[in-house]
Amino acid sequence: MSDEKQINPEEEAPTAEQQIHVENADTGSSDAIDDPTIFEKAVDTAREQAGAAADSLRRGELMSEAAIDPEANSDDRLISLLAYASQIFIPLVMPIIILVSESSKKRPFQRYHAVQSLALSLLFMGLFVAGSIGAAIASMVPFVGWVVGLALVCLMPIGFMMALVSMIYYGYQAYQGKRFAIPGLTSFLKDQGWI
Repeated sequence: MSDEKQINPEEEAPTAEQQIHVENADTGSSDAIDDPTIFEKAVDTAREQAGAAADSLRRGELMSEAAIDPEANSDDRLISLLAYASQIFIPLVMPIIILVSESSKKRPFQRYHAVQSLALSLLFMGLFVAGSIGAAIASMVPFVGWVVGLALVCLMPIGFMMALVSMIYYGYQAYQGKRFAIPGLTSFLKDQGWI
């Protein structure tokens, strides 16, 4: 007898599925493992939060999860009001002062609203900058640039008024002693561990 391996007729050739799996294993790709990257997870989370925020705003909810904070005293409420209202005249300054002060480390109500007002102000500034860049790019096209410029001239005051009203509204709610969530923004800040 020879040392050759004899083929058993009962053993069949691999099926097409087995061959595909072997081919995928050889190339290094796998259909079974679909672990999303960190970037994909962040994009999915941002998409979910933006969808939830859009749904809330469609329903007319400017805030959610509002509850009176029993530990907030009158000083906390006043400083939280100023964190929002000061954004109208001098953006970013008051929330930064609150966050770097020693007393805010002991006062979570002040810190919570300072972070929210700072993030909201940065969001409004980012939208303004993005709109300005978009308008500058669109202005390079002759007729479209004029239409976009005219639309921005009409919409910028409305956007500014919306930002103004929202800062006053959130400041008033903070002065009432409420700890609330701004749709989309607060969930993002919580995911980042900032509040």
